[in-house]
Amino acid sequence: PLELAILYNSLVFDICLSSNSGKKLLGVIDHGLSRVLEVCAVSGQGLGSEGRWQRVLQEDTLEELQAPLHRLAALQGVLWLAANRLATAEGLFQLLNSAKVPEASPCHGHQNKFLSLLQMWQPPDLAESDPLLVQSVPELKGILWTSAAFLQGVQELEAGDLPAAVALLQTAASGLCSRRRLAQIFTLMGCCNLKMDKPQMAIQYLKRALQVDFTFLPALYQASLLYHQLGLLEAELEVLALLYQVCLRKNWLQLASPCFLIQMELLTCASQLSSIFVKNCPSDVKYLLAQRNLQHLLILGWGPPPLQVSLCGELALPRIPEVFLEAASALEELARHRDAIAVCEEVATRMNGLIPERLPIELDLGAAEDLPGPAGSSLTNSAGNLLKRKRESLLCVLWRAAAYLIQGLAWAGLGEAKEAISHLSRCLNDLLRVHFVTAEQMGLSEAKVLPQIRQLALTGRGIQFLHLGRNKEALADFQHSLLVCPDRPSANLYLTHTLWKLDRRQEAAAHWQKLHVDAAGLEEEAERCVSFPIYLQPCMRQTKFPHTESLAKNVGSFLAASSQGP
Repeated sequence: PLELAILYNSLVFDICLSSNSGKKLLGVIDHGLSRVLEVCAVSGQGLGSEGRWQRVLQEDTLEELQAPLHRLAALQGVLWLAANRLATAEGLFQLLNSAKVPEASPCHGHQNKFLSLLQMWQPPDLAESDPLLVQSVPELKGILWTSAAFLQGVQELEAGDLPAAVALLQTAASGLCSRRRLAQIFTLMGCCNLKMDKPQMAIQYLKRALQVDFTFLPALYQASLLYHQLGLLEAELEVLALLYQVCLRKNWLQLASPCFLIQMELLTCASQLSSIFVKNCPSDVKYLLAQRNLQHLLILGWGPPPLQVSLCGELALPRIPEVFLEAASALEELARHRDAIAVCEEVATRMNGLIPERLPIELDLGAAEDLPGPAGSSLTNSAGNLLKRKRESLLCVLWRAAAYLIQGLAWAGLGEAKEAISHLSRCLNDLLRVHFVTAEQMGLSEAKVLPQIRQLALTGRGIQFLHLGRNKEALADFQHSLLVCPDRPSANLYLTHTLWKLDRRQEAAAHWQKLHVDAAGLEEEAERCVSFPIYLQPCMRQTKFPHTESLAKNVGSFLAASSQGP
């Protein structure tokens, strides 16, 4: 018993200080079990950890060794939970309860066998306080209970069984845990309720998380996602601004935690938790705040675009060129045309040398999987690498073309029609480098942006040709624009306007009638349904047709006169 007490105390300190790996500590427990089998004159040769425990607990062990063995079993459960081996730990506590086979007790509406086994487990010295032990068994039992509920709740959350996850997390919240872990539990419950379409419950849990630990940043971040989903932009911006301020404060006071050597944090530091609760970086939060402010500034009425984020994970931030393009769009929206031109010039210059003269894309997204040969073979690997390189080149083409597009519209804003035409032509020339060999290429997300850029560039260049009086060239651009996006109302209206200016009024009237008369309403409805990247949205505003009412009046008068006859 004394030897096992010393082993127990040393293991508690080793686990607390993390001075040894879990594998080494498990070996120490195995050695202790071998000593017990040696005392009982029982062979443990060739047995693993689970086999040793089964042999020890099924033998007629000395009465005085029962309490030390249960204490050692508690530490075995701690190490197995820390390694996320819940099934193995459950088997151990089934052995500790010997012949007792429990019915799974309810856990806030759900049945759970592991928690029932922990509840039934009665170590021989449970009610005693041994001054020779550095941590009591009742404390370990409570921490095991809380940790088991928490880890199983996380597993159910990842498996998609949200009601079961909420029930288990609610059980964990009633156990022995620090303020930080309690804040994490409430945040996870808020995430579950948000995914179950219960936003009011979700916000209540997030508030409780911040009341418990006001320094827990993921709770604030999840609140911003909730307001985003509800379309409450001002509340979302307020929370993001607060999150950014809190991220800058590094020296927070540490909140008091339960004074146990082995705490819940040591058992629930499994790898999946690091992917759930990612530390928010100030620059990431500031980017998201800037992006949402830009969307608020645009006021296009399309509603908030979906955020590409995981349940509680890190922000899905775009590549650096996209951040520059969004910054240029914001500058353009504020009529700071020369600043927008300078930012886009940085993007265009960085792409030089990265774009081939011609970019044929032959592989679809699943081509590497369909190639002959085993997975991981040189053939499939080379095909996958080729697709990856071509997609990267496609992104470079997209970014430089978008930079030229924004520059062209910025020059148009400065009244420099010739410079605008020059940059918009560069944009179109870049897009001509890309050749899709198969129709499946339109499954690429990047490929869906290219026609949007081409349509905006053609419409923008046609507008500048109109300003220079080059109406025939303008008409050709508007016609080509409609070949790319036939349902784009702005290009249709400009085409009708140009036909009218060229005195081709019968054609203009016929084209107008195809627009179902209510052109302004049609344009607004169509634009609301188009999911353009945020850096292209100011370009859409600049290519909108501004004279819908006068055009409608002119064409309407012409149609009325034509219907009366000579």
